[in-house]
Amino acid sequence: MNIFFEKPEEQKITSQRELVEHLLNNSGDVDEMSEENRREMDARIMAKLKSGKKLSQKELDYLRRTNPILYAQAMRVQRMAEALEEQLKHARSKEEVNQIFTTALSGISKNDPDREYLVASFNRISTEFRKSKMYNKLLTTTEEARKKKKQVDPDKDLFKEDNDDKDGFDLSSWSPLRELYEQMPSFVAGA
Repeated sequence: MNIFFEKPEEQKITSQRELVEHLLNNSGDVDEMSEENRREMDARIMAKLKSGKKLSQKELDYLRRTNPILYAQAMRVQRMAEALEEQLKHARSKEEVNQIFTTALSGISKNDPDREYLVASFNRISTEFRKSKMYNKLLTTTEEARKKKKQVDPDKDLFKEDNDDKDGFDLSSWSPLRELYEQMPSFVAGA
């Protein structure tokens, strides 16, 4: 592996160890950035946060080095956005999608310092998700989705039979303590 860099003192990196050392030593040092470049980077990051866009790893690293408070805010916004996306992947109807968004937005306090970033991020996710094929495949109401699942789902609850308690045993409500309690003798005390 030969890697050349366009610097006054050209370096030739021939091993992975040298590459790692070079990257660690020269990984976009913030100290070497000009004041103008720092302002541009700060402005670009703020614009991305305010528009709800996800920050790149390079931008997160820059924030971690220069502004740990904003880095923590950006990470919080990113984690909450990822959690929202994960919830949306499991939605079964458009109605449920709307409930997820409403709950997410109402969960943001008016006093939250990251409110602006969170709202922008959630709105971006909402727009992107509503344009997706996944959203278009969803049924309109939760009730429709429930009915369709009952009709189509071959793996419905494996513990329940259709003939409703043929032998009087319901596995879903069974517990070892209940069984033990039912087997205990009962005593009647006379007054």
